[in-house]
Amino acid sequence: MTYEQILYEQEGRVLTVTLNRPESLNATTGVMNAELQDAFTRAGADASVGCVVITGAGRAFCAGADVKAFQSGLQGGEGYRAEWGEGGRLDTLWKIPKPVIAAINGVAVGVGATMPLACDLRVAAETARIGFIFRRLGLAPEFGSTFLLLRIVGLPHAVELCMTGRMVDAAEALRLGLVTHIFPRAAFMDEVRALARDLAYGPTAALATAKEGFHRGLTSTLAEAEAWEYGTANPALRAGSEYREGVTAAAEKRAPVFHGE
Repeated sequence: MTYEQILYEQEGRVLTVTLNRPESLNATTGVMNAELQDAFTRAGADASVGCVVITGAGRAFCAGADVKAFQSGLQGGEGYRAEWGEGGRLDTLWKIPKPVIAAINGVAVGVGATMPLACDLRVAAETARIGFIFRRLGLAPEFGSTFLLLRIVGLPHAVELCMTGRMVDAAEALRLGLVTHIFPRAAFMDEVRALARDLAYGPTAALATAKEGFHRGLTSTLAEAEAWEYGTANPALRAGSEYREGVTAAAEKRAPVFHGE
């Protein structure tokens, strides 16, 4: 697919996917949704990618869905299209078998607030502002946020954020657990890339397995989690090269090298 509304840029083992409609604060469209789904599928299948960063061009991360599409729908046009369910954009993003970082560089509302919930790490520029503003359009939260948000910030905070639709700044987002790090605006992408490189050159199979385990843990029992860890996950990893390198490096008292430059 040739991308018109996103950028797909790889440096070493770090892939950066950039929402690229800065003139519209990166509001999503049907075209962008299809491009993102293709990019997520491509990134997940590419062994040369060790970490995915999702960010926005210009001063915003994403201003939600393009309201013009909603207006078109009210007037009998096609309206806003987004694939959902198994194989849809959320499902594809959620299942990428490697770390995914949402780099929230500016305002993030609507799907701009919910898409990062499906990422493994969410970091924000100190100037970022986040809002689950669906009530303004007479809509309920979407993109899996009724499942994900309450598990990230807790039910009381999730309900309050969506019922009020208020904006939170980066400091409050950090306090709520909505993001894990705040970086200065001037050095934001440098800090994000340093974090991404650490993950991208780490033990990819082990990180992917840990990610799978946490996803399983959302619906499993403690006994089921332990059985999977000891019976499936770690036996498979012990048969691989990452485990061999990790143990060898520990014995030799050096840092492990899982991937060459």
